[in-house]
Amino acid sequence: MATPGPAGAPSCRLPPRPQSAAAARRFVRDVLDGAVPDVVDTAQLLVSELVTNAVMHAHTEVEVQAWAVDGRVHVQVSDHRPDRVLVPPADGSAYAGTGRGLAMVEQLASTHGVLVGEDRKTVWFELWPGTPEPPASGWSVPAAPLGATATVELVDLPGALHRAAQQHREALLRESLMAAFAGDLSSAPLDDLLTAHDTNHLINERLAAVSESHSRGDLYTLRVQMPADAREAVLGLGRVLEAANEAASQGRLLTRPALPQIRAATRWLLGQITDQLSGHGPTAWPAMPREPSATAPELAPWDPGQLQATSTPTIAADDGNRIIAANAAAAELLGWRPEELVGQRIIVIVPEHLRERHIAAFTSLLLTGQAHILGRRVTMPALHRDGRLIEISLCIQTQEATNGRSVFVARLGERNAE
Repeated sequence: MATPGPAGAPSCRLPPRPQSAAAARRFVRDVLDGAVPDVVDTAQLLVSELVTNAVMHAHTEVEVQAWAVDGRVHVQVSDHRPDRVLVPPADGSAYAGTGRGLAMVEQLASTHGVLVGEDRKTVWFELWPGTPEPPASGWSVPAAPLGATATVELVDLPGALHRAAQQHREALLRESLMAAFAGDLSSAPLDDLLTAHDTNHLINERLAAVSESHSRGDLYTLRVQMPADAREAVLGLGRVLEAANEAASQGRLLTRPALPQIRAATRWLLGQITDQLSGHGPTAWPAMPREPSATAPELAPWDPGQLQATSTPTIAADDGNRIIAANAAAAELLGWRPEELVGQRIIVIVPEHLRERHIAAFTSLLLTGQAHILGRRVTMPALHRDGRLIEISLCIQTQEATNGRSVFVARLGERNAE
């Protein structure tokens, strides 16, 4: 249980803008002067994340209180959106764009929680140096009433791909809002961004509220209750995301544009919501048409065991262009042992005269989302460990790791030797 703020506890009120996070850090550092330095550092880190979350999600004035009693540090961050449900991320994905502050509080605070009043929500945490940590109180915020609702059925929603798309939408919206707060409104007007941010949060909240689902492997069929009048807001979210993705492709946002399969998953999700709110029936995910450049995504999450079990020469690389798995057939084809390939950059098997082209194409894929060879079988030379060039057939597709990261899986076949 949170310790109530003592009468006259130091507090500061901050406007809903990104600069408030730095102001909150300074305030906490000054108030806690004399406390254990490591605890003060942790308190500054956590208050910065919570104030950023409040700015991005609540869009209201933020109040910060901090005090120390017997070496225990107490910090509270309040906003005026009690209806805004807290949704911590399901994992610590590096692609996660929101909820990171809540996850950090869970990991670093001795205890934490949230208090909700009629016109105020307060997120709090305590740091207890040198004492056993009590059980964390956790997050518990009642959902706001929805009013009239309609059921949207999502048939065969691909779990891992959906999580990656969800995290990428959050990152795009977060970075777009940060740019807008800084005066750059090139992707969308601020009011549209705020509405899109709220709509995306609503969709995430409604998906998290689903209590029953039917699964088939990594494919899930969900019945989601959505506000009956949400269609226009969801259409607006789609427009904002397309503009934000274009801004990311041009390097104007500090996040990557969506890979083709992630973009397709978002379009399908939003399209299902708007179509069904208009009275149309559901369309299962695999049946949706995709962009010509998009590879048909794997519908199962990345499973290293499957790579090792197949007799087809197969190598997997992460989005840092580094080999994370190789089976025995691939290693034998290329003259290596599997454990020797793991950890090396993929260019170790790319002939020297093609390395610059490979790096340029891989970088372009990550920075623009434009895929040129994904899902297509091509023939190219590969570099054998002994220096020979061997001609191989190659097909690269993507899978989604459980943490939302993209994995590039290449299936190889030898054509002839030189």
